[in-house]
Amino acid sequence: MTIQKPIKLQKAKSIARHLGLTLRQLRSGNYRVNFRDGNETTAYYTDNLEDAVNTAVETARKRAFSAAVGALATR
Repeated sequence: MTIQKPIKLQKAKSIARHLGLTLRQLRSGNYRVNFRDGNETTAYYTDNLEDAVNTAVETARKRAFSAAVGALATR
């Protein structure tokens, strides 16, 4: 059984940035995940850093899937 260390904010931000997203810690202590060019309608808020990272990964996965489907549709 392995014990996972909690993710640190800088690592979480790096993951989000690599996926084309932003992750910010707000003054309230909550986290905001969004596309780099996103607006308030695409923002996701949570009070859990691990949830923020998981959401960033899932959001990037959905965007990549949508892009792939769109590319196939234009063939």
